[in-house]
Amino acid sequence: MKKKPFLLALGLLSIALVAGCSTKQEHISIQKLTNKTYQFEAYKQEIEAGGTEKAKEILKNADWHQFVMEKDHPKADYIFYFNDDKSEGEIAVYYVWVNEDEHVIELTRDQHKKHVQLNRKDSTIILRLLNE
Repeated sequence: MKKKPFLLALGLLSIALVAGCSTKQEHISIQKLTNKTYQFEAYKQEIEAGGTEKAKEILKNADWHQFVMEKDHPKADYIFYFNDDKSEGEIAVYYVWVNEDEHVIELTRDQHKKHVQLNRKDSTIILRLLNE
């Protein structure tokens, strides 16, 4: 009879450990343009992996084009990168311009050598991540 409570407690502990280990969190550094200067907005640690994985998927699958930035191009509204990518040696810094009229965002990366304009749905996901 004493084995049942022990086995039940062991089973619940195992489930809790597995569930706890599967909630990976991402670390994101974000800078926001405020009054013509960039302010370190956040080093976000409490973002669930689901949101960042979706954002990473959008950025990976985006149709990036070669780009040459003009000298008088306005500063980006946001600059961000995924800190966890540092360990993999593939850190990409993303510059984001928000087009409020069309509800879309434009991004550059690789020192402004690649450019993409996202659709409304993908733009919303990225902006939600930046403003959480």
